[in-house]
Amino acid sequence: MRTSSDLELILREAERIVSPSEEERRRLERVLEEALRRVEESIKRLNLNAEVIAVGSSVRDTWLPNNNELDIFVLFPKGVGDKEVLGSLIVDIAKDAFGDYEQNYAEHPYVRVRYSDFEIDLVPAFKILPGERIISSVDRTPFHNSYVREKLKRPNDVRLLKAFLKSIDAYGAEEKVGGFSGYVCELLIINYGSFLKTIEEASKWGSRVYIDIEHHLTEEYALSAFNGPLVLIDPTDPRRNAAAALTETQFNRFKVAARAFLKNPDIEFFSRGLKGVKGRVSAKQIEEQLSERKTRIIVIEMGDLDLSRELLWSQAKRMARLLNEELEANGFDPLWVSGWTDERDEIFVAMELPSLNLPVIERRQGPPVGSKEEMNFLKSYLGSGFGGPFIEGDRWYVYRKRRHSDAISLINEVISSKAPTILRGAKPKILTDRELLLLDRDVLGWIYREMRKEEFFIRYLVD
Repeated sequence: MRTSSDLELILREAERIVSPSEEERRRLERVLEEALRRVEESIKRLNLNAEVIAVGSSVRDTWLPNNNELDIFVLFPKGVGDKEVLGSLIVDIAKDAFGDYEQNYAEHPYVRVRYSDFEIDLVPAFKILPGERIISSVDRTPFHNSYVREKLKRPNDVRLLKAFLKSIDAYGAEEKVGGFSGYVCELLIINYGSFLKTIEEASKWGSRVYIDIEHHLTEEYALSAFNGPLVLIDPTDPRRNAAAALTETQFNRFKVAARAFLKNPDIEFFSRGLKGVKGRVSAKQIEEQLSERKTRIIVIEMGDLDLSRELLWSQAKRMARLLNEELEANGFDPLWVSGWTDERDEIFVAMELPSLNLPVIERRQGPPVGSKEEMNFLKSYLGSGFGGPFIEGDRWYVYRKRRHSDAISLINEVISSKAPTILRGAKPKILTDRELLLLDRDVLGWIYREMRKEEFFIRYLVD
């Protein structure tokens, strides 16, 4: 176990590597200034009534090195129209100011453009005065800006927390991650005062945590009103849990990683996220794992999808949840089912199963002997070709034919009858582990990571 002086040295080095260089700062400021000017000039040319502001980590000084992302909000008066009108106006601005754009969707459309090697999100919102009710969730973002800039005293501690979370793959509130947003990181540092104090407190968190920096609500009310493991009341809007997107899995991974860091602090808890460690994987490596595990892999590929990145991720995750439920309900007992996308036009759902085929027969549990459901069960299964009904203990049982004994057949049926409407036109390809060579290296890497689920921080916890 390391000493407190070791911890101080590691945090000092971590602060150095998570801080942008002066050159990076100048570059970001230049690109942001130019992008803001382009948007403002476009608004004038289009004769629109709107205000342009930069938001997010770039203006709060909590961004990490190699950050090539900027957020620009265009605020319209409430009387301009509904969210669809705002979506149309932001497209007009993007085309006029930057030319090419990618349309995305959250509560309403926004656009992503590329400029000077930066990805810039142009987000339309309504201009809301303090105390007024918001119309869409993004309307409160300018208030986040003001609050963080006023309250945050240690921006470098936010950088440390972000790098720590990136290193354990828990940074980002999007569906792809289900982790901690940048705003949540900022609020945690404001609440606890420093990175180290945040880690110390997180290591002791229970199953649910309540944080209300401005004391808007009572703990009892907040925990009953909001779901999720971390209820972090938005200081600018007490009707919102700022950590609503955080999954239970990521919440618990963070707690354990915090314990591991405090036990054995190491620079890897920061450098790993900045490097983006993934590693290359071959089909042979997966085949070797399957040979040892005596399991099978199925991969579903859906391509030529004209969807935004956010929708690609949400549909991949949704299909994974749907297939997991159906496979479990039909007795296939998947070890895991996961969704992934190349963020261009394809989604993949992969799963690991003990077998692709089950016996045709299954043992079905019926109602208790003498219960009111007894007669219906007996009438349904009397004369079953496989045997029963029969009594075992205090219940009826029967041997019956499975609805599905072939996993691929079940998957095809689920896709054709239950897939989300947005995917109904897609022509899926279903591959098994016999066809891994047909898959891209990135897909193979994702499958291997799902199979192994190796958490680097565990070795620091058990040393």
